[in-house]
Amino acid sequence: MGVRDDGDWGDCCVVLVGTWRALRVEQAACYRGVDIYRSPGHDELPSLVHTRRAEWILAGEELDDGDIQRTISGANAVRDSVGLAMLGQRRDWRRCDRWMRRGCRVYLEDTIDLPRAVEAILAAHTLGVSVMDRAFAEALKERATGPAPYLTRRERDVLELLRRGLRNREIAKALFVSENTVEYHMRHLLSKFSARNRLEVVERATALGLA
Repeated sequence: MGVRDDGDWGDCCVVLVGTWRALRVEQAACYRGVDIYRSPGHDELPSLVHTRRAEWILAGEELDDGDIQRTISGANAVRDSVGLAMLGQRRDWRRCDRWMRRGCRVYLEDTIDLPRAVEAILAAHTLGVSVMDRAFAEALKERATGPAPYLTRRERDVLELLRRGLRNREIAKALFVSENTVEYHMRHLLSKFSARNRLEVVERATALGLA
């Protein structure tokens, strides 16, 4: 085995199809009770999945959609509960979005190291959740909501009080400014968030992590 660390996790087997720079030389590795085996090719995959009782397929970044579909179909032919984890390049957020919608449970950047990859797969395996690398999650959120606008310090102050449910008069009193000044900042906030009303300003600011 390549790496071993005696952790508290239960046994789990992962079959790697394709390449992964964290497992360049070793044909197998073990970390925190997770065994990772490299499949020599598609023809050998079903046998390896069967003999190792694999719970997961880890698809390398270089595999195209057809390769991945054949891989998971071949694995499911012998074990119908095999989960799909994938490696991808940071800039290719479209591939991540496409495969998460198709049932991929774990999507990680191809530069990830062995310990972090194992932790992600274990989280999905033991908790029944889907796991996406932060790089892809941030890219997808930005595509869905647009880039975060730049806010001045005073606009941030108004936004925070707006989030608390204060009205313009109350915001003006809290910031020691006139209501006209608050209305001025509100117009800017509505414009920057492309919002129709105060509620949408708060909703969109929250989605972008600004409130």
